[in-house]
Amino acid sequence: MASSRSKATTAAVCCLLLLLAAAAGAEAAATTCVSSLLELSPCLPYFKDGAAAAAPEGCCAGLRSIVDGEAVCLCHIVNHTLERAIGVDIPVDRAFTLLRDVCGISPPQDILVTCANNKGKPTATTGSF
Repeated sequence: MASSRSKATTAAVCCLLLLLAAAAGAEAAATTCVSSLLELSPCLPYFKDGAAAAAPEGCCAGLRSIVDGEAVCLCHIVNHTLERAIGVDIPVDRAFTLLRDVCGISPPQDILVTCANNKGKPTATTGSF
């Protein structure tokens, strides 16, 4: 059972991401990673607790959704733009451990190259933040 503090943090992150979507406008928000990144909300306790070995409920499903739908949105983790936006440290190595080892999800082989080539800013056609 999640603590009230982690529920409050998750709610705050969701509100922040929704505000970012609203600020971008409905049309622009449709082409962003905001909705995909909301799928990471259940994973926040895993990122905050470096000793956590299991993924919180709903976390792996959210990650699967991102990898299958908009893998380029993972660039916001790789390049720390999500971390700066929500104020939660998301270590890249821990994120990829969560993907591969805990959730059993294989991210696209070229995701790190894709993120580096776009310098952390996915294009309008591939998703932006």
